[in-house]
Order: sequence, then C-alpha cells, then structure tokens
Amino acid sequence: MQLDRRRSIADQIYDELRRMVVQLELEPGAALSEKSMAELFKVSRTPVREAILRLADHGLVTVAPQFGTFIAAIDPDEVRQAQFMRENLEVAIALRLCTTGKRDMATARDLVAEQRTVAGSGNFARFTVLDDRMHAWLFDQAGMGRLWSAIHVKKAHLDRIRFLHVPEPGKIAQVVEQHEAILEAIEAGDRKATERNVREHTSGSLRYLETLLVERPELFDRPRPSRARPAAPAAPRMPG
Repeated sequence: MQLDRRRSIADQIYDELRRMVVQLELEPGAALSEKSMAELFKVSRTPVREAILRLADHGLVTVAPQFGTFIAAIDPDEVRQAQFMRENLEVAIALRLCTTGKRDMATARDLVAEQRTVAGSGNFARFTVLDDRMHAWLFDQAGMGRLWSAIHVKKAHLDRIRFLHVPEPGKIAQVVEQHEAILEAIEAGDRKATERNVREHTSGSLRYLETLLVERPELFDRPRPSRARPAAPAAPRMPG
C-alpha cells in the first residue's frame, strides 16, 4: 500500500482497514493484530493503534482483555439505525434539490454511466465506491457534504450488508435504474416521485438483512476470543 505523505498515516490505515472489514476481507471474529498490521502497512505501531481505536469507536472491532482485538460481528440494530438515518436524511436532501431549480446533472449522469460500465465487469468493490459517490454528490449539491461524512461514519455495518447484497443476480442493474429514476424525478421537480424513489432505493439493504439473518447467521454471532494466531490478511488495495 502506497501511503500518501500529505495525509495522516493513521487516517489512511483506518480507511483501508474499514474497507477490508466492509468488504469482508477481514471477516467477523477474525483476530486483528496491531503488530501484524504494522508489518503489513510497513509503518510503526502508533498509527495502526490509532486506526484500530477509531475502528473500535465505530463498532467495527471488539477488544477482549487478555485475548486480543477481533473484527466485530455485524450488528443488526446498527444496520437498522444507520438505514433509518440515511433514508430520512437522503429524502430531505433530494426534496431540497427538487425546489432549487435547474442544476447541472452532468456529474451524476457520468457516475451512472460509469456504474453501467462497471456492472458488466462484475467489479463489485468498484461499484460500491461509485454508489457512494452518487449519494455524496446529492449531499454536496444541497450544500450538506459534511452531513454525508457523518452518515459515512455511522453506516459501516450497513455497508457490509450492502456489499453482500450487490452480487445478487440483477441487483446492480436495479441500483443503476433506481439512481436514474431519482435523478429524473429531481430534475423534473417531482417531489412525490423523488421521495418514493429514494425510499425504495435505500430500503433494499434492510430487506436483505432479514434474509442474511436466516441464511448467514455466522456473520452476526459475537466473536469468541481465542489465543490462536490470526491468519495473514489479504494484501490491501487502496480504493479508487
């Protein structure tokens, strides 16, 4: 991983570890060793420790005294709360954009076009990045970019559900179509269609959560502390 010396090393390690947790390269229950992460990223243990503390603050790792640090199980309540916050704030943002007259939709249209291209490649990790950029664009256009940053911190457990959902047959095509419908409704100033489309789009992960609770219960089990040495993690990739 090539670190950008213009940014905080701890921030970059946090971003990469968060990505690895969200994309289940680090699965629930896996041990997270400060020493092995420092070796992996070729840095001292200080920025790794800072990044892991942030992960703990955001509920992505659990610390078991005298045993170690482990990747947290997916918390269904955290998923539901993050989805509630995201859905209702995003509806408010989209409705605000409906009332502000004509605006340049070129960036959003380009994002949708790129999503269609990536959909054909099956690059699910890349698609989820583009999906987030689409929603970040909505908040930026409404002058609420910092609010999206707050949502991003809160939605890590939700993002794990989203990442598991994307490979389902037809899901990517559905997401792209929903993005297009949201943009068209905003462009037309149609408040009812805008709210309906945003709520439909943001509710899919919550429905999929109920499926996973039945089919993949191991993702939601609390990790059991073990003194076993952690498996070597996959080589990290910087997003984008």
